[in-house]
Amino acid sequence: MQREKKALGKIGATIIIVLVLLGAAGAYFYYESISAPKSVTLTVVVVSGWNDKTVEMAAKDFEAQHPNVHFDFVYTTFNNVLQKEELVESQGNASTYDIFTWSPTMSGAIASYVTPLGPYVKSYGYNLSDLPSAFLGFGGEYYNLSTKTTELIGLPLDTSLEILFYRKDVFSNATLAQEFQSEYGVPFNPNDWTNWTEVVWASRFVVTHGVTKYGLIFSDDPSHDLIDTYPAVFYWWYMRNSSLNGGTKGGVPPFNVLFTPGLTPSFNNSDGVAALQTIKDLLQYEPAPTVEIVTYSDIQSMFAAGEGAMDLAWSGFYDTLFNVPSKSQVAGKVGMALLPGGYAEAGGCFMGIAKYSHNKDLAFQFLAFLTSDKEAASLYFRGGFPPAALGAMRIIASNSTYAAEWSFYQKAASVAFANPPAIPITASELMPSLNTALFNYLTGKVTDPNQALQTAASQWSSYVKQYLSS
Repeated sequence: MQREKKALGKIGATIIIVLVLLGAAGAYFYYESISAPKSVTLTVVVVSGWNDKTVEMAAKDFEAQHPNVHFDFVYTTFNNVLQKEELVESQGNASTYDIFTWSPTMSGAIASYVTPLGPYVKSYGYNLSDLPSAFLGFGGEYYNLSTKTTELIGLPLDTSLEILFYRKDVFSNATLAQEFQSEYGVPFNPNDWTNWTEVVWASRFVVTHGVTKYGLIFSDDPSHDLIDTYPAVFYWWYMRNSSLNGGTKGGVPPFNVLFTPGLTPSFNNSDGVAALQTIKDLLQYEPAPTVEIVTYSDIQSMFAAGEGAMDLAWSGFYDTLFNVPSKSQVAGKVGMALLPGGYAEAGGCFMGIAKYSHNKDLAFQFLAFLTSDKEAASLYFRGGFPPAALGAMRIIASNSTYAAEWSFYQKAASVAFANPPAIPITASELMPSLNTALFNYLTGKVTDPNQALQTAASQWSSYVKQYLSS
């Protein structure tokens, strides 16, 4: 596999590749012309330590089937990937990049630098129904203000879900269960909880009874993570209030649940206040943010060290840390549950075709191959990303070793609607203003939760008005 950057020459011979996607089975077949085409290089941007390993393995598999196709990888960091992709596309047709990588909250910003995939989906018969709609709506789809239509810009590479991890050795303890049931009148089982108050009760119980050092561990980092934590809690109220959700499950993509379908903030009201107060209640049972800010790295290490009874964390942590004996003190003791009330939050990695790619058809064929059921499942078994494709999930779940875990993921993926906005101004404007307001209340700088949320909502309204008018 080629590692060094190469300039792409013009392709002299015609490549005739007909891709047939069998939607139900997710199978792939390629029929190539008898005439041997010249060598073609696809230049792919990947993030080191994130999607690089999975995409590299898929590229080798693709090269094995197509000896004339080669890959050149451009490695970058998570914090710099968007800037790198925007910079190279500013070169216009001089750009030699073919495939881009992004996260959901980057999707709005990257949309103008990638190619809409709708025509390729239709041309190659790609089965979009094999991908969870919640994933597509949070990172793969973009609402075009000019045409007033939603465009498909990327395909989800992995299943990344914010869910509730818990210690099975704690919550299966019969003595503790009896005491908790007697004290609070609800089951001592995260899978049976119907609201966030029960999570607060469980956190209080395990800490005050000396079972674990902390209750629910979650990230309160204002530099990024609070914009994920807040909708994970707030959605419990949002999903029950039709004046906020307008009859939708997850709002209007890519504005999602922190906006109403009328594109006004959805959180500056009694429901938003209740969610924020719940988060502050939960903070009593993890490190105080005035002393120690808990980051995504911390929620992994603290839970793996056995310090908490529960963890609001991303599903990928299970295979990479929580259930790895050499890395985790709780390996073999970790259970997974939906967030109380039966839902999850989506995340993950998306990939699409660069706007000025000179190999768009071939780039789409690789993306289709990468996300196909059999290939995606194979990549997972070899240490790659947990796949997003539903058919791949079923393949993995058919293996008894992974059956329970992946049956759960299939269920969680179907209800992963608790998502923050993913518009171009999310990272630059919306996230800083909301996170600052939330953190000011959580740390006592602002004592009135309604005031904190009204401040953020006012700023959001101004930012969105400017965005929509531009």
